[in-house]
Amino acid sequence: MKTTGGFKLWQIIYPIGIYYVVSSLMYFVLGLFLGDGQQTYMLRQLICSAATIPATMSFYKQDKIAEQVVYGTEKEKLDTKWLTDAALAVVGAATLGIAVNNIIAMTPLVQMSEGFQEANQSFFAGTVVFELLGSCLVIPIAEELLFRGVVYKRLKLYFGVTPALIGSALIFGIMHVNLVQFLYAAVIGLLLAFVLEKTGKLSMAVFGHIAANLVAVLRTETGWLEFSFYPTVNGILFTVVMAVAGIAVVSLFYRRK
Repeated sequence: MKTTGGFKLWQIIYPIGIYYVVSSLMYFVLGLFLGDGQQTYMLRQLICSAATIPATMSFYKQDKIAEQVVYGTEKEKLDTKWLTDAALAVVGAATLGIAVNNIIAMTPLVQMSEGFQEANQSFFAGTVVFELLGSCLVIPIAEELLFRGVVYKRLKLYFGVTPALIGSALIFGIMHVNLVQFLYAAVIGLLLAFVLEKTGKLSMAVFGHIAANLVAVLRTETGWLEFSFYPTVNGILFTVVMAVAGIAVVSLFYRRK
């Protein structure tokens, strides 16, 4: 089997390329039928993400079969440990997501990033149902299959755990285009890759991703915890508590061998 640097990079890059080719083609076709208005943005994103799942799933299954042959890994079992892992992943991603969002909101970055403002406006311009189905279900599944299920695991195979954690997080952040989303996605991506590494279960990363996105959508649509976006005493204290809670979850996972 080839193990040159170019081959390794290609094995990581081409699944991402296929993901975005499929997504872009579907986005173009949907634009012809639904238009390119902000009202249909999340519906188009939902469908585009769903369209990428079969292709990404094929990569994931191939890697999973090879992994089972080499390491003899077992299938996930619904037991007490599984439920504990799921709860920790949800709490960790939700609290850390809140903390990171708050910290970013307390800086001038949001006002400085036109790309983020445009993306955010489009994201929340349509129906809440599509926001929930897209951002809080389909998109997390599609992105976790690619960025953790395929990209992280291949980076780990070729370069080791630490480079894979950092590399997959940076790639995940870069794919979100603007600086605000890059920072948020990189931090959350690092957590989700770490959760996958410590549990061995991609489902835990999916649950964490869903939790982080769901909290973000609910905060925007309902004004929930809006006070914590501002650098007041209450906002800062609440943000610190959320950060500590997220770090505590990371610590619990870190103690595992």
